[in-house]
Amino acid sequence: MRRTALILAVLAVLLLLSGIVLQTYASGGSEHSEKAPAPPTVTLPERVPSDAPSIDGPNPGDSATIKLESSDRQREFVLSVPENYRAGGQWPVLFAFHGWGEGANNTRSYTGFDAARALVVYPQGVDNAWEGAPYAEVKPGEDQQFVSDILAALRATYRVDDSRVFAAGFSNGGGFSALLGCRMNEEFAGVASVAAAYYDTIFRDCDDTPIALLDIHGTTDPVIGYYGGVRHGADYASVEQVVGAAAERNTCSGQVHTSRVNAWALRQDWTGCSHPLTHIRIGGGGHVWPGAREDTYGYVPKDYASQEILRFFGIATG
Repeated sequence: MRRTALILAVLAVLLLLSGIVLQTYASGGSEHSEKAPAPPTVTLPERVPSDAPSIDGPNPGDSATIKLESSDRQREFVLSVPENYRAGGQWPVLFAFHGWGEGANNTRSYTGFDAARALVVYPQGVDNAWEGAPYAEVKPGEDQQFVSDILAALRATYRVDDSRVFAAGFSNGGGFSALLGCRMNEEFAGVASVAAAYYDTIFRDCDDTPIALLDIHGTTDPVIGYYGGVRHGADYASVEQVVGAAAERNTCSGQVHTSRVNAWALRQDWTGCSHPLTHIRIGGGGHVWPGAREDTYGYVPKDYASQEILRFFGIATG
């Protein structure tokens, strides 16, 4: 009788202990895991399903030139699809805009963005130029419509992450990227401008909605001066004016953290901002994509600008 009572008591203790273990497991394990913050919830913006026709785009690991009707013009762009693209995921989109007098394939060559884990778009400007510049041949808003038409076609064909659409560009293309950040920021999560031509027309009718901005510019740029100036009879803003306005737009309230990249380049990161704001100042740098094969100055490492842009946008490579 006593033996039976002892066995029952042991069983009761074991059941009690197992209940505690199960409760601890269900609540997340140890007390350290209970204190760990929950992963953030990302809500993608609602999009009306696009009625644009899908395009005959390239397969994963390939690129192709795509022709597209936009604003009663035959336009085209080069599209590169990452090798690891899978239809089940959500994929960022990176637009890369060429400088004046260049073309889509020039930008593709010196940026090396094909290595990015993103759908990379290299659009071709009409007469090798983009709106916002005094020499542009398109009507106001025409290039913006071209960008919208490309996005609609991509959404109809590929799995686009609408919260991760970015624009980057060089010179005239850098200025156009800034224009998109001003007037199409409902589409773009961030822009990056390299040696950008910030003509005054770019900032007209600019939406004051904050947007992530990375600016890279050489201090001795002989084409688009670091400190502003006049070109083609039109005024363009200095880097200081542009990043200063961006700091206000992004409601930056903290200090500017300055760090040295190397003996020639300085990096400035604004703090306390609603959206990231960074400027990289290359002392003695000229009108070139820093770190590209064409960059003979040698002030920054190989592929420097491209790597910084991808890092700023949070886009992986390989």
